[in-house]
Amino acid sequence: METVSRTCCPLCGSIHIHPFRRGTLNPDLLSPEDFRITDNRYGSLWSFDRCGDCRFVFANPAPTDQSLADLYAALEDGDYGAEAENRGRNFKVILNRLNKIVAEPGSLLDVGAASGIFMHLARERGFQVQGVEPSVQLVREARERYGLGIIPGTVDNLPPASTFQVISCLDLIEHLADPLPQLQRITTHLKPGGILVLVTPDIRSLAARVAGRRWWHYRTAHVNFFSRPSLERLMSLLDMEILSQHRYAWHFSLFYLMTRIWPSLGKRPTLQRFLKRINCKIQLLDSWEIYARKN
Repeated sequence: METVSRTCCPLCGSIHIHPFRRGTLNPDLLSPEDFRITDNRYGSLWSFDRCGDCRFVFANPAPTDQSLADLYAALEDGDYGAEAENRGRNFKVILNRLNKIVAEPGSLLDVGAASGIFMHLARERGFQVQGVEPSVQLVREARERYGLGIIPGTVDNLPPASTFQVISCLDLIEHLADPLPQLQRITTHLKPGGILVLVTPDIRSLAARVAGRRWWHYRTAHVNFFSRPSLERLMSLLDMEILSQHRYAWHFSLFYLMTRIWPSLGKRPTLQRFLKRINCKIQLLDSWEIYARKN
């Protein structure tokens, strides 16, 4: 994998950057499998620096955009859709909050749409949905499961003049090697007064500090981390006004949670059926859910 070293903060440009975490992975040995959404090898992390001014935490050296694009295009994650019902519970909370912000459902773009679970639920609420997703396998799954025609690739593959009332980036920006210019391109597709929805881990959360290197968001696919100060700086640079911010909660089956620790449980079908019936709500207060309006 091609990487690039940085001498300043990629978010605010400050030269006051300092080592934050020493990495555990070798970029030359990475494959698409390492970037699966359902990957459970927690503690696999890049070497991170932190900006002394805006508090943004970023991989240094970092993978290039093209290297990541190639890996995500080849990514296959057949286990992601197996938790569609519980992932849908997470997404319904977002849609409920959107219903209170927008006068009526309009056009919605989901960036990094995966297998289309959020788009499917948004369409049921009356939104006219579009999505982009680099993984060819997940795009195919979205078409087969929900009849969704997700555009393979990134926001750069959208028609240049297309605009949307709402753009969602759910668990996306921590995957972007250089999030500011990519989000600037994303928000050019947002109508004036449109709503941007972000969900991303909080590097300054209590859970992150207590868990240390074993924090579950330290995974190969996560190449940067925000906190409240750096998210506020990001929104300011994008000319976005934060309307509300919440702590994101997760819903998973007990089976999914237990296989994070004991993957071998996946080979026991009787126990698997029982554990999949048990829904667990997890609130670790370690992710932000942000709603912002384009000025």
